[in-house]
Amino acid sequence: MSADIDELLHSLTLVVNTLRDSGVRFAVGGGCAVYARGGPASDHDVDIFVRPQDSEAARAALVTVGMRAADPVEDWLTKAYHGDVLVDIIFRTNHHTVDDALLDRAEVMRIGTAVAPVLTGTDLIIDKLMVLDAHRLDFTRLLEAARALREQVDWPRVRRECAESPYARAFLSLLADLGIQAPEVTAHRDEPPQYVVANLRRAFAEDPRTATMGVHVTVRGDVVVLTGEVADEQSRLALETVLRERIGPLRVHNDVRVHRRNAPVGPELLE
Repeated sequence: MSADIDELLHSLTLVVNTLRDSGVRFAVGGGCAVYARGGPASDHDVDIFVRPQDSEAARAALVTVGMRAADPVEDWLTKAYHGDVLVDIIFRTNHHTVDDALLDRAEVMRIGTAVAPVLTGTDLIIDKLMVLDAHRLDFTRLLEAARALREQVDWPRVRRECAESPYARAFLSLLADLGIQAPEVTAHRDEPPQYVVANLRRAFAEDPRTATMGVHVTVRGDVVVLTGEVADEQSRLALETVLRERIGPLRVHNDVRVHRRNAPVGPELLE
């Protein structure tokens, strides 16, 4: 059941004050955190991130102030209700367990009348991107959040941590096309190889000096290998020029061949 932003903020204030008084480490995430950082108002629930060892203590503390505990089927969170407002107590996300490092990065901010640690813009976007799958592909609210938080997000880190998700990569490509965040074109040693490959293929397709999708890119350690065929030597050299502008410390091995058409061996017949 959806709640308006005033109901959510009222429940959030109670949750924040209760957990602080009980000594449980936490950070606010989800829609309330996006709202605190200047994003659209949430109408869903209150998301609180805690370490696994603190999840039961967090729920017990909320029960002592009149909230109703609930046992979800999921094994990565527990729940409580403040009236009709759902409070999700999350201890494991889609890609990692909540730990001290995540909570240490949180920044103390005002959310309505509450003052609480709030997940960073980068951690919020990563968490939301890693939720995407074949059954949850609505980009609408996520796009609104990305627009609002774009100056608060470490986009290279987002790309690195979400590189294994094709749905996240698709969304990040959309952001690049819309100009919300710059596409990553410089390859670094610590980037996942698949992301280096995707960026270089995009560069070859979009740069007017190359304008090709027919070249294959492979990363082997710190070497970028190019294979395929082009029409002439100038095109082959242009590929290497574009690549060297973008790959930073990586080395280049250009195995692209020049495909020359055989000259006719005799006079052409005119019909």
